Amino acid sequence: MNREKQVRFGFGVIATLSLLAVVLGLFVLSPARLVAEETVHPELAEVAVSQPAALPNSANLPENVDFMLRMAYQAQVQEPTGHPQTGDMACKMCHSDTDAEVEFESGETMPVQVDLAALAMSVHGESAENPLACYDCHITINDYQYPHEEVTAVNLQDYQVQTAATCERCHNRPHITNHPGQDAAIPVTCTSCHGSHEVQSKETWDSDEAVKACTDCHQQAGVELTDTEQMRTLIRNGLFADETDSDYCLACHSQPGLTMTFPNGDVKSVTVDPEAFHASAHGANNSWDELQCTDCHTDYQYPHEEITIESAREFTIVMNQACEECHVQYFEKSLDSVHGAALLDGNLDAAVCTDCHGAHDTPVLGDEPRAAISHTCEQCHSTIYNEYAESVHGEALIGDDNQDVPNCIDCHGVHDIHDPTTAAARARSPELCAECHANEELMTEYDISTDVFDTYVADFHGTTVALFDYEHEGVPPNTAVCYDCHGVHSIKAPDDPHANLQENLVENCQQCHPDASANFADSWLGHYRPSLENFPIIYLVNLFYLIVIPFTLVFFIFMIATDIYRRIRERGHKKEAANE
Repeated sequence: MNREKQVRFGFGVIATLSLLAVVLGLFVLSPARLVAEETVHPELAEVAVSQPAALPNSANLPENVDFMLRMAYQAQVQEPTGHPQTGDMACKMCHSDTDAEVEFESGETMPVQVDLAALAMSVHGESAENPLACYDCHITINDYQYPHEEVTAVNLQDYQVQTAATCERCHNRPHITNHPGQDAAIPVTCTSCHGSHEVQSKETWDSDEAVKACTDCHQQAGVELTDTEQMRTLIRNGLFADETDSDYCLACHSQPGLTMTFPNGDVKSVTVDPEAFHASAHGANNSWDELQCTDCHTDYQYPHEEITIESAREFTIVMNQACEECHVQYFEKSLDSVHGAALLDGNLDAAVCTDCHGAHDTPVLGDEPRAAISHTCEQCHSTIYNEYAESVHGEALIGDDNQDVPNCIDCHGVHDIHDPTTAAARARSPELCAECHANEELMTEYDISTDVFDTYVADFHGTTVALFDYEHEGVPPNTAVCYDCHGVHSIKAPDDPHANLQENLVENCQQCHPDASANFADSWLGHYRPSLENFPIIYLVNLFYLIVIPFTLVFFIFMIATDIYRRIRERGHKKEAANE
């Protein structure tokens, strides 16, 4: 038993000595001790040699430097996992109570004091869901060891540009901004708006205080946009947009009074009504995919490049080419039309797509009333529109909203409008009128004769026009067509006292019949077939001849037939007599 106790006692002594050796080794080889010995401030090292227990009393160091340095040493040897309070606290204790400043070569100065209360309440502070420590932005290993390295930036602006690049370590996709970038003469960086230690949340930027910061900066920089309500819209839809979509552009272009001035002095409004845009054929309120502003306005960046196009009209013509990207078929037709030909000849007033369809308020097909088409043509053809508006067709469409009457495009076409003064247009004009006036169902509703086209084609004039178009293509017919008597755009109802049909008839008849008088024109029956209601005498005469002529023909045929029969019988009798 005694021997066993002795063995246990020996092992205990050995274990105790081994444990003491390990503890002593850890103390001697401590990383904190090694770092402290290697990174002691030069002024502290000198004092430590002569007065090991004392710290320097220097005006260049804060009063609590002894505590701060001990905390800093601990912070430097700790791994940056999480946010150690000691490392953060060392920075805060120095920078929260100091009047020190950084002086740049330009003579500008920057205070280094940090408002700890503002930092704590910021989106990066202790109250945040994921708080940041000082060295998350001011990386200790590379940039911010103590004593700090000398600032190399020439001026405050360059320093802000350098430090703002730190934001992209976390915000690798910064929000889109209309401000000039780092390469601009007056760059606007992250910290220019958000600050450095007092960064606020996105929601805070809708407050009066945040907006005032924007307006104050704009006033200093000479930027005209300083209205608080306008700034709110820009901040909400412009600064925090994920991409350059329509809402991003409209954040600025929805503001009233925006204009663009061209080199020749033309001023064009660039304000876009968001409601009209989203309700348009290209907007967000449609069943198909909406277009974004950048689909038409390609390669646009802000600040926009300087305008080089001479005039507002030339700008419209250049932008009109964007329509071709989607509407190739109709765009090519417009180039072959009378408008396209005029444009190619140098007439800048010739209509292009946006003149008729609009640019940002293009209506959805079918949503606009038919009368709107005539109003569109009125923009250029106001004189003709006034004639049409007073015609039997225009009064019915514009005044009574009658959807059955023709408007401009029913006769002239839509995108492939051709010259109405050509021979082909004159020869085929009766066919245009026939599309309505030969429609029995439509004409019955308005108690209009459906024989108009047939009676015209059946008489000398209509037959001649048809022959001209068939045998002499490209040669204008030399006989009357519909609009020679009825007019073109100023067509009146036949019973309208202002129709002047009689005068038109005489005048047109005299073009081919110089001696024609009113009686000559009255001899024409119009487009009605003779009946007991219309021209009864002529009807009765026609009826008489319809009866007499066939009866006469049948009578003479009967007489001829009986004569032939008699002659044949007589020859037969003569042969019989000769044989006897």
